[in-house]
Amino acid sequence: MLKVQRQEEIVRLCNSSGLVTVNEVAELLGTSPMTIRRDMEELAQEHRIERVRGGAKSVVTVPQMVREFPHDKKRSQHYAEKQHIAKLAVGLLRDGDAVFLGAGKTCNMLASMLQNVERLTVVTTSITAVLELAECPNASVTLLGGDVHAGKNYIETLDPDISHVLRGFYFDKVFITVDGIDLERGYTVNNKNQIGLYTQLARMTRRFYILADSAKYDRRAFASVFPPEKTCRMITTSGAPQKYLDFYARQGIPCTVLPFE
Repeated sequence: MLKVQRQEEIVRLCNSSGLVTVNEVAELLGTSPMTIRRDMEELAQEHRIERVRGGAKSVVTVPQMVREFPHDKKRSQHYAEKQHIAKLAVGLLRDGDAVFLGAGKTCNMLASMLQNVERLTVVTTSITAVLELAECPNASVTLLGGDVHAGKNYIETLDPDISHVLRGFYFDKVFITVDGIDLERGYTVNNKNQIGLYTQLARMTRRFYILADSAKYDRRAFASVFPPEKTCRMITTSGAPQKYLDFYARQGIPCTVLPFE
């Protein structure tokens, strides 16, 4: 997550909750308490939040907080889900693995948690993930080139003719996210240029993971990448609708469901 994005989230969390602690924000955003303290100091100097012992509080009036709270609470829940999914994904990695990381907030969170994996080779299209991996001296990182696309939570480079870029690669594990999952249209994305990339990646690994928090379900994005019965490995939470979990079971699709309330 970029600094400006992280600081916006800190302000939003303060406004939605009224008061937050350094540790809970650090856990929610998947970064260190020291980084959050620095961010809070800067935001307090800009009068966007007020620093208190161990955390920060909102400078927004109570009526504004009441109007914003329902939506922000839901967003905070999805952030926490993404973080739990990213932590589980880190546990799947082994020293010496070669992995591909897609773009998206969950993959970026995963990138920020790789400090303890040794001799890791990471290939990605996510500029945001590369910035996170700058703090991982034990990782060899390759950013694939191409046109720059900015999403809501990431910046990605995509080459329309991705086949020649990935020629000869093989990954121990691939982790991607999608923008929507639907039982009719399957796995969908907003950027049609991701179709060729994800299709080829699925042929270049034995362990193709889709990371999906509950917000992805019953949602249709612009372009279909895979049919719903696509053989992959799902990592999701108990917030996913039961009809999808039942579908995965019937289709024999490996699905790890993290308990989450």
